[in-house]
Amino acid sequence: MKRLIYLLAFGSSLVFNACLDLDLVPHNQIASGSMWTTPDLALRGMNGLYDEFYCRDLDNPQLGRQKSGMNRQGIEGLGFNTNYNVSGSPVTLLTRAVKRADDFQVKREWQFSYTTIHACNDAIANLHKAGLDEATYERYLCEARFLRAYCYHRLNMLYQGVPVYLEPISNEECTKGQSTAEEVWGYVLDDLKYCIENPNFPDNSLTSNFGRPSKGAAYALRGMVYMWKKMYSEAASDFSKVKECGYGLFEGEYSEIFKVANETSKEMIFTIQFDAETGFSDNIQRIIGARDTYDSWTQFLPNPDFVDYYLKDDGSEFKWEEVPGLEDWNKLTVQQREIFFCRDGLNSTLPSKWKNEVKKRVGQDIFDKYYIDDGNEARIRKAYDGRDPRLAQTVVTPYEPINCYKPNYNKDETQINKKLRWPIISQGGDGGDVWLNDRGSAYYMYKKYVEFEKGALLNRDHCETDWPLIRFTDVQLQHAEALNELGDLDGAISLVNEVRERAHMLPLTNGGTGPCAVSGKDDMLERIRYEHRVEFPVEAINFFSEVRWGTYKESKFQGGTECGTKSWWGDITQLRGYYDECMWPWSAPLNEIQRNPNLTRREGWTY
Repeated sequence: MKRLIYLLAFGSSLVFNACLDLDLVPHNQIASGSMWTTPDLALRGMNGLYDEFYCRDLDNPQLGRQKSGMNRQGIEGLGFNTNYNVSGSPVTLLTRAVKRADDFQVKREWQFSYTTIHACNDAIANLHKAGLDEATYERYLCEARFLRAYCYHRLNMLYQGVPVYLEPISNEECTKGQSTAEEVWGYVLDDLKYCIENPNFPDNSLTSNFGRPSKGAAYALRGMVYMWKKMYSEAASDFSKVKECGYGLFEGEYSEIFKVANETSKEMIFTIQFDAETGFSDNIQRIIGARDTYDSWTQFLPNPDFVDYYLKDDGSEFKWEEVPGLEDWNKLTVQQREIFFCRDGLNSTLPSKWKNEVKKRVGQDIFDKYYIDDGNEARIRKAYDGRDPRLAQTVVTPYEPINCYKPNYNKDETQINKKLRWPIISQGGDGGDVWLNDRGSAYYMYKKYVEFEKGALLNRDHCETDWPLIRFTDVQLQHAEALNELGDLDGAISLVNEVRERAHMLPLTNGGTGPCAVSGKDDMLERIRYEHRVEFPVEAINFFSEVRWGTYKESKFQGGTECGTKSWWGDITQLRGYYDECMWPWSAPLNEIQRNPNLTRREGWTY
């Protein structure tokens, strides 16, 4: 076991009342009245505050529709970086043209946050009964108030005003109307102020109580609240304190941040800990891997618009028509561009049916003019060479050799060399095609968080790489954004350059010429957004950032009103998203409105 994590005591956690369906509350837990009577039970109660962060249904075919755990899949699928490609999607808020208050995702986020909030309220009200020493008592209070602040922060980002409960109550007492967004931010700031000013709350949890909240985490979260409130001076001040508390940028390669060996690095401020041997696991491998990697389902697909968004390594914008051999890119229709991505050998070594199917889609004239029987693959590879190195560390791109391990049909060999090809013809062994779950078109695959080697995982549902909810790079980039808003362009550039240096990108300059020359405040903001977008795929952060920036329609929908699963060349193979101006802020869930008549209904939503 990689560490003795604090999750082991969950089985004896507390029961609490919450504004949610009562059948979600476990029946085998110690009642609240007894929970806080001894130090040992208090510790178990504190461990129980984290219970709702964990999924208990990892092998459910409806992976994004579980009734427990944080909604990583749904929030990631809402963002710009990732398309969620599966029927029964958890991103129903996106896939329905009419935004409905009975949406699963809207309900799940409400339940997750209020379940945790009411557990925290129970702890805050009762910890004094446990006979704890003062230092432990105060630390526990800070942890509970941080978690409560985290959940109200999450609720406010989504719903922009929710009911606020700061004491234990029954379901029948959940009758408050929604406080305004500004009022909710005030309550969050009160809790974080308590944490920051408490001398018994540790600066960090890098050497003990790893993964738990700390003063550095409280500064980070408070700074993020100030960013939503556009209080940039206060945000910058708090973000600077995070580094003083002992946190900082990971100093190795970008891709190494997300390895088990580095999950206790100073980059990690507040994380959900996973450990396969204890059963507190994640199922991210099943969602992002392929059939060639532990028989996984490839439900998270990198959005081709996001892949195209990665800059060239000199800092200039990537353009398809500038790739040698693709000068006519803009003269072709989206569907005709398929010809550039086809595998070698359609005219020579492969059965004619594959050539005929391609010809039928792109046209005989396009096939004859642009297809290269021995060199088509090499030509398209040029599009992915010389790009921001984070692209190669995050996404598997066409005709890139990758080593896979899948126990059932790879003859138990450790390394099987395969490639993403189109058309997909042969699963095969060594040298075969990467076998995505959906092979109806050509799709990118994530590399970040995917395990390709034999023995790295017990199975696809027992992944132990921690999920960072707050990591230092987010603090660094939001700090840069705050300084930029305050007119400190040099300070913002300096912070961003630290992130770019780790990624092996050229530094930005204040003025001058060339693609790395920053022309002013607005230009700098776009560069900060770029860094944030390429740093955080698969971390379920991007959606919140796009909403705060007001860029959600521009990024996810490319300025239009529809989005969906796209092929490498950009045609929508499955329509998965419909934009509506009312889709943010979210409505309170319909079941909560039916239970509590004091909740309001939002214009544009159906009830």
